[in-house]
Amino acid sequence: MFFRRSVPARDLDSLVAEAIFHKSPDAMLLIRNGLFVAANPASAKLYRAPLSRILGASPVDFSAAVQPNGRPTPEMVGLRLQEAMQKGFSRFEWLNRAPDGEEFRIIVTLIPCQIESGDEVLVLLQDLGDTTQAMDALRSGLEDLSKGDLECRITQPFAGEYDKVREAFNASVDAMAQSVMAVRDTAQAVSLGAGEIRQASGDLSARTEQQAASVEEASAALRAITDTMSSAAEESRRTTALVEEARDQAMESGKVVSSTIQAMDAIEHSSREIGDIISVIDGIAFQTNLLALNAGVEAARAGDAGKGFAVVASEVRALAQRSADAAKDIKARIQASTEQVANGVELVSRAGQTLERIATVVSQISEAMHSLDEKSRSQASNLREVNNTMGEMDSITQRNAAMAEEATAAARSLADQADQLNHLLSRFRMAGGGGGNNSYPPLRAAGGRGW
Repeated sequence: MFFRRSVPARDLDSLVAEAIFHKSPDAMLLIRNGLFVAANPASAKLYRAPLSRILGASPVDFSAAVQPNGRPTPEMVGLRLQEAMQKGFSRFEWLNRAPDGEEFRIIVTLIPCQIESGDEVLVLLQDLGDTTQAMDALRSGLEDLSKGDLECRITQPFAGEYDKVREAFNASVDAMAQSVMAVRDTAQAVSLGAGEIRQASGDLSARTEQQAASVEEASAALRAITDTMSSAAEESRRTTALVEEARDQAMESGKVVSSTIQAMDAIEHSSREIGDIISVIDGIAFQTNLLALNAGVEAARAGDAGKGFAVVASEVRALAQRSADAAKDIKARIQASTEQVANGVELVSRAGQTLERIATVVSQISEAMHSLDEKSRSQASNLREVNNTMGEMDSITQRNAAMAEEATAAARSLADQADQLNHLLSRFRMAGGGGGNNSYPPLRAAGGRGW
């Protein structure tokens, strides 16, 4: 548990202000009627003078005779105090002078306040010595760097956090030197490569032109072949159609022959049946003849009573004989007809077999013609594709020729630019890997400063 003694608000503010004034690491002073009436220990350190010398002195006593704007210090002191009174504060850069005569820059802040008489001005001072010296060293280094000197380095350390800026500057110069060296090496390599590319592009352009002429000739020849193959394919299609028609007719003829063979087989079968019937009639005629002969014998035995019957029997026998003769004649004709039919069947059968062979051969020819037609169409199609490809190759070759010309021009331009880059890089001064010995004035150590 913390306890705090009750203090009036104004007394507490006074205590806090007094603690800040005496304990602050920054220089603080109080001016009344143009003179220092109070100063903290930090101001004595900045001025490099005891407090006894500071108190009662004027700001002019610790300032350079002329300020950076070229106006006298006494005049500027009055103007700055007047400005603070009007605006409530004034903050500006000031050129001070140490007891040993050294001049240095500080930042001054003036704040009017009421402490006793009401005319007091609180003075806050900030030393710019370290900043100024660091800026001077950096400015000198950057000037050398702008002249192309990549050997420049800041070797004297800066005070406090400013040294990181020095290290960053040196690292940046190292990196720039390495980059410039790499660019220089690359530019030289590019210049050499560009010359080789220019030579190669020229050769490529000449060869591409020759190739374009050859491709154009080959394309023309291939177009002629394609036209010929297209005509051959068309003829093949017509021939295939004719062969198919012949095959169909041969197959139809085979069917007709088969029907003829079947009809002649039926005729042969009917002839055989007629022959059988004739054989039966011949047998009947023979039996009738025998019966008529027997009847005649019996009529002769009967004498006069059998004469009429004998006459009838004789007529019947004569009729039977004529029937037998007719049957024999018909049988002979039927046999001859059967033999002719058999010969016809054999001839028709041979014709059918021949037609079947013809149909088979025609079918094989048709299949061959179909295959030839398909191959002709495929070949014609392939030739058209090849012709299209050759056309594309011709177009691509023409474009390649144009690109080769462009590449030659680009290589020539690249070589010229590489030469220009080498010329620009020649203005940089580098030592080996980029280290240098350039150094800049050492920084002044932080010392007494004042307004």
